[in-house]
Amino acid sequence: MGGAVAGGYYYYTDSQARIQALIENTAKLQMAKQVQDDTISALVADQKKFAKLNSDLRANLDKANDYKDVLIGKLRKHNLSSNLSLRKPLLVEKKINAGTAKLFRSLEILSGATPPVK
Repeated sequence: MGGAVAGGYYYYTDSQARIQALIENTAKLQMAKQVQDDTISALVADQKKFAKLNSDLRANLDKANDYKDVLIGKLRKHNLSSNLSLRKPLLVEKKINAGTAKLFRSLEILSGATPPVK
């Protein structure tokens, strides 16, 4: 009789220990799943944000290419070896330098860089 009681007691305590271990493992798995779900949500949100930024960047690149075409057209239109550039080189130089500075400011704005402090 004492052996049966001891066996029952052992079975009961062993079962309780296993149940407790399973409860703890379940809690750990639930926390791990929550972390995984949060990570997946963050990755999806990042992917959407990067897709939007890539689209904006593509639009800005298209604008820059259009502006490049305009500049090429202007350079073809204004022959820099003309009489004006030969007669008044400082005037032409100032205009070219001003246009170059304006172009660089535009590129800085498009790239998101902060312009240097003068």
